[in-house]
Amino acid sequence: MRAGFAGLNRAGLLAVLEIRRMMVNWGELAFGLALPVVLFALMYGAFGQDVVFRGTAQVVDRDGGAEARAFVEQLDALPEISVRERSLSDAERALDRSAILLAIVIPPGFSEGLERGETVSLRFLQHGNGGDEGQVVAALARAVALGLAREASLRTQLAAALGEGEVSLAQDLRRQIDATVAELRTAGPAVGVQVRTIDEGNPGFIHRMVAGLLVMFVMFSVTLSSQYLVEERQLGTLERLLTTRMNARELFMGKFLAGIARGAVQAVLLLVLAFGTFRLGGVAEFGGMLLLTALLLAAVSAIGLVIGALAQTPDQASWAAAFLTTYMAIFGGNFIAISGEGVLGWISQFTLNRHVIDAMIAVLSQGESAWQQVGAIALMLVTALLGLLLARWAFRFSDAGAVA
Repeated sequence: MRAGFAGLNRAGLLAVLEIRRMMVNWGELAFGLALPVVLFALMYGAFGQDVVFRGTAQVVDRDGGAEARAFVEQLDALPEISVRERSLSDAERALDRSAILLAIVIPPGFSEGLERGETVSLRFLQHGNGGDEGQVVAALARAVALGLAREASLRTQLAAALGEGEVSLAQDLRRQIDATVAELRTAGPAVGVQVRTIDEGNPGFIHRMVAGLLVMFVMFSVTLSSQYLVEERQLGTLERLLTTRMNARELFMGKFLAGIARGAVQAVLLLVLAFGTFRLGGVAEFGGMLLLTALLLAAVSAIGLVIGALAQTPDQASWAAAFLTTYMAIFGGNFIAISGEGVLGWISQFTLNRHVIDAMIAVLSQGESAWQQVGAIALMLVTALLGLLLARWAFRFSDAGAVA
C-alpha cells in the first residue's frame, strides 16, 4: 500500500514538473492562457452587453422660427442624438467630400406652417441611402417633427372649437397645453434606439459558444501532449527518467496526469472567465461544468498518449492531433447545433464533442445536474479507459523499440 502511494506521488510530481515547464514557456503560456482571455474579451464585447445607438444629426435651420428651434432642441435632447448645426453651403460641401452622408434641412416657413396647422416637410440631403447612422437619425427626426405637428394641430383645433369669442379662454388652454408639453419634454423623450446583437430570449447561444470554446481548447491540448511525448522519446528524456526511482508504470501514469493538469489550468481559467463574464449560473452549474471538464480532460489526455505512442515524429503527432481536433470541431457542432437527422447528424454521433457539448448545455440551459448526463459521462470514461489501454500497449521509451 505504501509503495502504491509513493508511486502515485512520483507520478503526481511529474505532472507538477510539466506544469512548471508550461509556466516558463512563453509561447505555450500565450496560447494556453492569454488567448482565452483575449477571446472572452471579444465575446463580451460582442455578446455580453447591450449596444446603444449614438449618432450625430447634421441640421440646417433655414427657418429660424420658434417651432424650428423646438425641433432642434427636442432632437438634441434625445440621448442617442447629438445635433450639429450647419449652414446650407457648409452641409453641401461636407456632402460633396463625403464628410457626412446625410443632412436635415428645416425649410423656410416651417414654423409658420405648423402654427397654421398646415402640412410641412423636412428635407434630407444625402449620399445614397444616407448610411446606417443616417437612416436612424432620419427616422428619429421624422418622429420629433411628427410630435411637433400633432401639438400644433391640437392647439389649432382647440382654438377653432372654442370660437373667436372665447379668445381669453383659448389662451388659457394654450398656456396649459404648453405647460403640459414642457413637463413631458423634461421627463425625457419617448423615442429611443437600442440594438442587441443577440436575442435576449436565446441565452442558449452563449451557452453553446462557451461550451464549444471550452471543448475546443481542451482538444487543442492533445496536440501539445502528443508532440511533447514524441520529442522526449527522441531526445532520450524518457529513458533517463527510468534511471530514477520512477518505474515504467509510474512514468506512464505521470504523463497521463500531466496531460490532465496542463489542460486543467486552461479549462479552469476559461470557466472562471465564462461564469464571471456572462453569469451563466451558480455554484451547482459551475461544479457540474468542472466535473464534465475533468472527465473530458481524462479522455483527451488518453487520446494524446495514444497519438504520442504511435507517432514516429513530432510532425506526425501534430498532424494527427490537428486532424482529430478539426474533425471533432467541424462535425461535433462546437458552435452550431447539429440535428440528429441526415448524414451530418449521423457523423456527429461519432464525435466526442457532440455529446460533451450537449451535456454542458443541458447543465447550463436546462437546469440539469452533471450526474444526469449518463451518456456523455459513460462515453468519456470508456474513451479514457480504452485510450489508456491502447497507449500502454504501444508506449515505448526510445525509437530503438524499448517498450514500457
